[in-house]
Amino acid sequence: MPDHGVPPPTDEVELTDSAVWRDLAMESLNGDTVESLTSTVDGIPVRVLYRSDDSGMVKSEVGIPGASPYTRGGSAAAGLAGGWDVRALVLDAGATAANTSVLDELGSGSTSVLLDPVAIGMTDTADLDSTLKGVHLEMVPVALVPGPQCVESAGWLVDLWEARGISEEDRSGDLGVDPLGVAARHGTPAEVDSSIVEVLMRVGEVGRVRAVSVDSTPYSDAGLGPSWEVACSLATGVAYLRALEESGVEVDRALGSMAFTFSASADQFTTIAKFRAARRCWDRVAAVCGAGGSDRAQVQRAVTSTAMVTRVDPWVNMLRVTVAGFAAGVAGADSVTLHPFDSAIGRPDAFGRRMARNTQLLLLEEANLARMVDPAGGSWYVEDLTEQLARAAWERFTSIEVAGGMAESIANGLIAAEAEVACSARQEKLVAGDELIIGVTSFPDPDEIPLVRPGLPAIPQGPLVPHRSAAPFEGQAML
Repeated sequence: MPDHGVPPPTDEVELTDSAVWRDLAMESLNGDTVESLTSTVDGIPVRVLYRSDDSGMVKSEVGIPGASPYTRGGSAAAGLAGGWDVRALVLDAGATAANTSVLDELGSGSTSVLLDPVAIGMTDTADLDSTLKGVHLEMVPVALVPGPQCVESAGWLVDLWEARGISEEDRSGDLGVDPLGVAARHGTPAEVDSSIVEVLMRVGEVGRVRAVSVDSTPYSDAGLGPSWEVACSLATGVAYLRALEESGVEVDRALGSMAFTFSASADQFTTIAKFRAARRCWDRVAAVCGAGGSDRAQVQRAVTSTAMVTRVDPWVNMLRVTVAGFAAGVAGADSVTLHPFDSAIGRPDAFGRRMARNTQLLLLEEANLARMVDPAGGSWYVEDLTEQLARAAWERFTSIEVAGGMAESIANGLIAAEAEVACSARQEKLVAGDELIIGVTSFPDPDEIPLVRPGLPAIPQGPLVPHRSAAPFEGQAML
């Protein structure tokens, strides 16, 4: 039988000498060096070629999926059975409109909902009950966006479970208690008090409910890069662990009460490496705390970056969130939330939500992404970038701890100052044309008809103010 097209065994493949490749590359660069093509990600050099025999390759112990250090995933099975959790963000004003969106999402393919109490305008358990009218809470995980009333809203959800007679074993979701993340975004006091323990006590021993959230999106939304985002999540997680342990909560239970939210951007390799590095670093934190077993595996929520979406030519956002969702799924996120393409303009409409939802369903059911565990694992580039990000994040995490911890670093402006520097550097690259925003800084549509959507609540004015990268250029793009 002919073997045309069958690749030869790997031991018969001869590696091309890197010097030969370099010489050929130089010929096409018109005198420039190969090193001139090197770029940076968060200060980390990214070479144009990675090989197993590179002298500069950072060697790391990545392990296997479902085992320490969990770089390759928190579970050996990952999402092989049903894929990751397709989590729909609901932002409609008022409980009635929000309920319509919730039912539409759950009836059309989403597997859980992420409710924003501030955007919806919730004030009590009755509002949450109306928002979730007709929802079988014993079947559907419900997550809450951390806000200024995060402790109260967590209590509303527990009250609703109790009022509807949902047994503890059937409850699932994230309560969204994240006082430090809320302080960073909304400007509330940066402190961790006994309320975090009180909420955890109401949850009981059920592992499907995550009472404590570590939301790192306020830091990425404000302009901080991936290493700082991971560092802030580590410092926040450690602050919550200390508070829980000081109140007598065992370390394994404290770890099991937490879920971590990270932003996913259109820089797919950086997103993949960031999620992998975060798991690796958290495993180290948990090990130092004396935890064992699967409790050291970080539960991760992915939410697409709000900093990358544009108001001008918003249709391009569909491509951005598709790449970001792809990267989050490949990275091993336990749940993924895509911001609809029109989310920067106002409250997304049904079409925007449908496109965000169906994008995930396509990635899961047609592209079959969840049928692979850590498909990027083993890539010399991805492994190197993961290790470099982990080291940079750990260094910045320790600097936060030396400065007094996360609460102190938020209160004294240390994190905000770092975000301002990073945001300014990003804007300088955009002004210089070293980075582009398609449809805004390059290839704008002079005949664009702007979309109109109902307005969102006012932007929070905490110490870390969200910045969309395109905002300073969108007026020019419309001229």
